Amino acid sequence: MGELRARPIVTDVPPTLRTGIATLVAILASMSPVLSRAADEASRESTVILVQQTPRPIRETPAWAYPERGLTFFPDGPGPGKDRWSVGGIWQIAPMFTASYMRGLGAGFSVDARLQTILVFNQLAVGGQWALQAGPFSLGVMAHVGGFLGTLGKLFVATSEFDAIGWGAQLMPGAQAGIQVTKNSWLTLQYEAYVSLYQATKLGTLTLTQGAASYAGFGLSLVMEYSPKKEGVFYYGVALFNTAANYPIWFNVETGGSVDSFDSQRFWYLGLLAGYEF
Repeated sequence: MGELRARPIVTDVPPTLRTGIATLVAILASMSPVLSRAADEASRESTVILVQQTPRPIRETPAWAYPERGLTFFPDGPGPGKDRWSVGGIWQIAPMFTASYMRGLGAGFSVDARLQTILVFNQLAVGGQWALQAGPFSLGVMAHVGGFLGTLGKLFVATSEFDAIGWGAQLMPGAQAGIQVTKNSWLTLQYEAYVSLYQATKLGTLTLTQGAASYAGFGLSLVMEYSPKKEGVFYYGVALFNTAANYPIWFNVETGGSVDSFDSQRFWYLGLLAGYEF
């Protein structure tokens, strides 16, 4: 038998292919350190830090913001340099027209002027307040001085048999507590004391005076202010009064001609108020 020998299979490889294979091998050899490092880094443990933004309380969002021009009754009042005009009415023994102007001074201070009138009774008062606000709550103190003038007889009853004129001055200190109940409504509880500094009444030819200051009672009101678009404001409320018989009724038909005839006995009555703030 003849001897079997393995012969190599010789395949001719084109030069272009040999060059491409050599280049590929060289690229893979050069990338091996990079691939090794990437694999090492991927195998390491990673620490993930999650950052979560703490949401603001709902009452601090823009939807719950205080109106730029402030409010008339809520203790915080208008902002610095801002002002408010308001008109309305109050039923206090009799229906009266009311108007007021308030301007903010900053640091919680504001000044204001207010008018009440039914022609036979006219009262103008000026004063100021200071308030401190914390979240939805606001507390304030206020004080006003005012004067009144009234006439009855010649204006409606054109006779000389019944002719009455009254005038006087009052001091009205008070306090307020308010809370924002919704994003566009504010509720305020207001207490105001009435101190009669001086008053006089002329009944025909008889003039009665009360020169000494005296406590004339107080008023307690609960007012809701509603501002749909944080611009104009509707307000409405109810009030409870406990005052002397000659406040705010400036004349007393039961007078007997002496200084002591001014009736200091106090009585209770309700009031209603409503209006609009510009």
